[in-house]
Amino acid sequence: MKLKFALRFVAAFSLLLASWAVSEFGSAYRAAALAVTKVLSPLLTGWWMAPGEAEAHAVATFEKEQLRIVLQIDPASLSMAQVPLLALIWATPGLGFRGTLVRSIVGLAAFFLVHVSVLLVYPVLLANPNWFMDTIGVFTGLLSFVLAPQLLWFVLTYTRLKELWQLGGR
Repeated sequence: MKLKFALRFVAAFSLLLASWAVSEFGSAYRAAALAVTKVLSPLLTGWWMAPGEAEAHAVATFEKEQLRIVLQIDPASLSMAQVPLLALIWATPGLGFRGTLVRSIVGLAAFFLVHVSVLLVYPVLLANPNWFMDTIGVFTGLLSFVLAPQLLWFVLTYTRLKELWQLGGR
C-alpha cells in the first residue's frame, strides 16, 4: 500500500507540476489573491494595497500613513504549494472520484485563504520588526509553503486515513 501511495503521489505531483508550469494558474492565482487582499487589508489591518512598481519588480505595496512596504512575496510562486496538496489528496486510496474532487476543491479554497492571511499579516509584521514579529514571519512562511499542504491533506482525508491506519482502537 505504501509503494502504491508513493507511486500515485509521484505521478500526480509530476502531472500537476507540469500543468502548473505551462498554465497561467500562477498568474490567475496572483490576481485573485491580490484582489481579495486589496479589499480585506484596509478593513482588517488598516493597510492599503496598491499595485507594484514595474521598475522595482514589486508585486504590490502596502501603505499606511507615512509608511510604505513593498510586498516581496509573489502569490504566483505561493500557488505552486497547491501542487503537493492536490498530489497528496489524489494519491490517497479509497476516496473515489467524488470524494477526491470535493476534497481537492475544499483544499484549494482553504489553502487560498491561508495565503491571503499571509499577505494580510505581511505589512503588520514588517512595520514593527522585532524578534517576535520575525519569528511570526518565519512561521507564516513555513506554514504557507511547507506545512499547510500536509496539514490540510491530513484534515481533509482524516476519515479515510483513520481507517487505513486502523486508528481508534481497532
